[in-house]
Amino acid sequence: MMLINYMNDMSLRKKIVILFSIVGIVPLIVTFFVSYGEIRKLAVDGQSYAENKNFEQMLATLSMKFYHLEETTTMLTINKDLKTILSKKPAEMKMSEQLAVFNNVVAYTQNMEINSEFESINYFIDDRFVLTRSDTMFRKLGSVKDMPWAQSIYAKNGRSAWVMKEEPDSVPNRYLALGRLLWNPANLSEAVGIVTLNIDLNQIRLSLTKSNPRQLVYIASVTGEVIASTGEEEYEEMHLPEPIDTGKAFKKVRLENGEYLARGQKIGSTNLYLITVISNKAATEAINSIRTQMLSIYLIILLIILIFIFPAARSITHRIFLLMNKMSQVRQGRMNQLDISPSKDEVGQLISSYNYMIGSVQELMAEQFKLGQEKNEAELKALQSQINPHFLYNTLDMLNWMAQKGERDNIQQVVYALSDYYKLILNKGEDFVTVRDEVRLSAIYIEIQMKRFRNRIQIEFGVDEEAMDCFIPKITLQPLVENAIIHGISEKQGGKGIIRITGSIIHGRLLLEVKDDGVGLHGEGREKRKHKGSGYGIKNIEKRLELYFGLPAGLRFSSPDGGGTCVTIDVPVVRNEPG
Repeated sequence: MMLINYMNDMSLRKKIVILFSIVGIVPLIVTFFVSYGEIRKLAVDGQSYAENKNFEQMLATLSMKFYHLEETTTMLTINKDLKTILSKKPAEMKMSEQLAVFNNVVAYTQNMEINSEFESINYFIDDRFVLTRSDTMFRKLGSVKDMPWAQSIYAKNGRSAWVMKEEPDSVPNRYLALGRLLWNPANLSEAVGIVTLNIDLNQIRLSLTKSNPRQLVYIASVTGEVIASTGEEEYEEMHLPEPIDTGKAFKKVRLENGEYLARGQKIGSTNLYLITVISNKAATEAINSIRTQMLSIYLIILLIILIFIFPAARSITHRIFLLMNKMSQVRQGRMNQLDISPSKDEVGQLISSYNYMIGSVQELMAEQFKLGQEKNEAELKALQSQINPHFLYNTLDMLNWMAQKGERDNIQQVVYALSDYYKLILNKGEDFVTVRDEVRLSAIYIEIQMKRFRNRIQIEFGVDEEAMDCFIPKITLQPLVENAIIHGISEKQGGKGIIRITGSIIHGRLLLEVKDDGVGLHGEGREKRKHKGSGYGIKNIEKRLELYFGLPAGLRFSSPDGGGTCVTIDVPVVRNEPG
């Protein structure tokens, strides 16, 4: 269950990469192991076949060679002249007769040497024959009879015997010798001599071939004595303690320095063994080489697959990620279309649908915004239309009062001021004016009120120049000035006072203050308005400021310790008239 949840929460790119990996890489891995297993089997079988074939060829060659040598000794033992010598004692033959017979034997023997692969032939016979010497073909039997190699020949009792023989006065001084007893023809139970065929060890080494650099091939006697090998160093490292006959297959053997594969077999009817030993590591080098080559090829293929997997996954997921980011922005209120080249696949159609939806939503929002603006404008106009009749009613009431008093000049001045006032209010139909125009509107309003209150009202302006060009809804200061006169100064004893209008920009906000020295705020909580009859105009201003700036009312009321009231307008700075 946890794995399923983890997979469900995994990113789309990871899922696609895993899917492509399973589809592309897993079969590749399976193919590699199956192919490697088959190729390894073929390589092992091929190598085993090559090793066995090489061994069998050497064995056949040596067996044939040694068989011919054994036939040669047989032919030597049946030579009639040799039989003549062997059948008689030296005292029974004249010297001339001995020389004649020996010459015939030498001629026959030399003819055999020419046509054979052995080095030389020696006859060991009775010491009393005149031609027996250590440096001739005929040698004294008594001088070698007790030597180990001679004893080995005697032990064979007439059969062929392969022995290692040393010749101190010759080069080379060691030979592989095929020896045979010579029997007295008159008494076949009496051995009267030995004949040996001496074979140069270098000739035998030439018959030993290796199919692997880390291989030892050698010939050993039944007692373990080495006859010839393909290398002394390899022999010291890899030779077996004793000869083995493994038949027609290699066998694993363990030596002091590791594991090896060995095969041994007797050479024909001899007492010699052909043995080959291969390092297990060397035997697997070819297989390891094949594995390395296959692994390199498959790794390259794997790398190519990976190179294609990531761009393919990215081509699918990149656009989805972009779409997801755009949808996250929509959640945050930022609705923007996804600007990428169009495509006709499923993701491309999804993006096209998203862009169409965003376009439709933007159109609806623009229409809704336009409706909202129109509603706000209508509400602003309605609120302002509530202000204007109230002011006009008071002014006309004042003109009526002046007419009754016959104050013609004052009426004329008030009418001119009222005319300027409404020129500013109309403002070519605009609902927003600069602070400069609003200050001027307040000055005209005070000018009119001064006629009514007989100059008991004074006004002062202290608005910074940088604040003059900021926009606010028109008829914002005038109702505050009117409240200051009616509900502040007029309720003061004597009905005389000063109104001060100041303005500045602090930390990106426009601060306008209307202060008076009237009776101030009444009741508990000096932050609340408790003026009798003042709620209508103030609420009107608050509502218009909220509609214009999109924020709650930016009006604050306070009453300084010295008396009077201070109304503060705190709104953002707007320097361009809204369209």
